[in-house]
Amino acid sequence: MYINTNVAALFAQNSLNNTQNSLNTLQQEMSTGYSINSPAANPSGLAISNLMQGEIGGINSAVNNANQATNLLNVASGGMQTDVQIVQEIQQLAVQASNSTNNGSDLTDIQNQITSLLQSLDNVGSTLNYNNQLVLTQGPSATGASVGSGNTVTNISIGADSGAINSGSYTVSVQYSTANGGEDILAITNASGSTVASGTIANLPSTSGTVTLQLVAGSNGNQDSFSISVNQGSVTAGYSAGTAYTTGFSVTGASVYSFQTGPNQGNGNNVSLEFGTFNSVTLGLNSVNVTSAKGAQYAITQAQQALSMLSNAQGQVGAQVDQLNYTISNLQTENTNLQSSKAAIMDANMATVTSQFAQKQILMQTGIQALSTSQQLPSLVLKLLG
Repeated sequence: MYINTNVAALFAQNSLNNTQNSLNTLQQEMSTGYSINSPAANPSGLAISNLMQGEIGGINSAVNNANQATNLLNVASGGMQTDVQIVQEIQQLAVQASNSTNNGSDLTDIQNQITSLLQSLDNVGSTLNYNNQLVLTQGPSATGASVGSGNTVTNISIGADSGAINSGSYTVSVQYSTANGGEDILAITNASGSTVASGTIANLPSTSGTVTLQLVAGSNGNQDSFSISVNQGSVTAGYSAGTAYTTGFSVTGASVYSFQTGPNQGNGNNVSLEFGTFNSVTLGLNSVNVTSAKGAQYAITQAQQALSMLSNAQGQVGAQVDQLNYTISNLQTENTNLQSSKAAIMDANMATVTSQFAQKQILMQTGIQALSTSQQLPSLVLKLLG
């Protein structure tokens, strides 16, 4: 039996301190719901959790970016659908104008209505915006082409469905034929010599005015479509039948919308979107004239080709929306799995914590009782002196 050193009390006090520390830790876990409340609790677990939380935040931002991209595409699609309705009405008017029951005044009225519709078409392209950014006027452009004497080719525009056309050098060739009362055969070739678009202006509405040919290439994909205005007076007066006249021009690419749709850097984490320019010129409708029988007939073809361009563009937008929807679904699944993994590391198991807390409370009480008893032991020495 010792007096100067109460070993039993020291053991009881040490045990009581350990129990108190455990109670403090468990009480903190119950208060916060986390099993890791400081780096000392689980250094490696905290490091892994921090990395996961950073990726979760990136995924949430990526989902928001993808939703914003989808909204932009929906705005563009709405504008295209408006264009479709306008062009369909132009086609109906062209069919109406093709009937011989119309007199000159009727045809003028129909032409005036078409002109008004074309202005509406241009207004859609020049005003449709998302977050103060014009959506349908950022397409590629073509410059530098002038074929033959008298500027035979008066304008070359990239088709409205050709947002992703390759920038670079191209060549346009014009060939005049006397078949079918005169026709023009046009072709566009790229720098490597491959023909990317071609077409024929048949059943010409005029031998002196300007007509437009739409070269609609393929459907639903990377398009190389063009709209070419041709001065028929220049062709008729200065071209030898069967001879091809060529010249070069350059294409400047469209503005690119880039969206970060993933939490990391590199491929698969971003999506690039490109639109063509949508107006009466790029749709090949700027020279529509139904005041003559041939002009009305040709206007029907022009409207049909414009609808084909718009359908191609709508198909591209639809495919991009599907891609973004799949991306959003994949990101949300990844976010759920990461949240689950992070919870397994960071979150406290409340059933276990509360059970341990009750146990430590009992140990705290018994420890206090043991310390009290051990502190009374040295006083028993006095009985030896009695």
